[in-house]
Amino acid sequence: MPILLETKSNTPFPEWMRWMFGAIGIFLLGDSLRRFLTVKSLSVHALFVGGAVLYACGYRKRIYLSEEGIVRESRTWMNRNREVFPWNELAHVGLAFRGKQMMAFFERDILGWKVLFDRSQEESLRKILGEYAPNVEITTI
Repeated sequence: MPILLETKSNTPFPEWMRWMFGAIGIFLLGDSLRRFLTVKSLSVHALFVGGAVLYACGYRKRIYLSEEGIVRESRTWMNRNREVFPWNELAHVGLAFRGKQMMAFFERDILGWKVLFDRSQEESLRKILGEYAPNVEITTI
């Protein structure tokens, strides 16, 4: 599926950071295991922190606009989730600006999604909304 517009709501970790935290997590888990095997006392805090750091290294979130609608993907080491907000369910769009950022509130019924964009992406967003959701009202806050 082609990506029409990428948002700033993504959570990309730089690769160097993922590798560094991965090494720290493995070190903490290994140290906890070493203490358990040699001293016979389990270092619960090192086990917990090491596991949490390794789990966080595998988490990725991505939100983008596609031909199907607004797509929110999240991935972990054990789970992958993809949720689509179809264009035909979109009732209203509210745009709020602050500095170089633009927050878009995509509403359906009472609930909706809040997505962060660059202010420079406003024209592209309006063009995509005009093409895929032409009857939707767009307000600026």
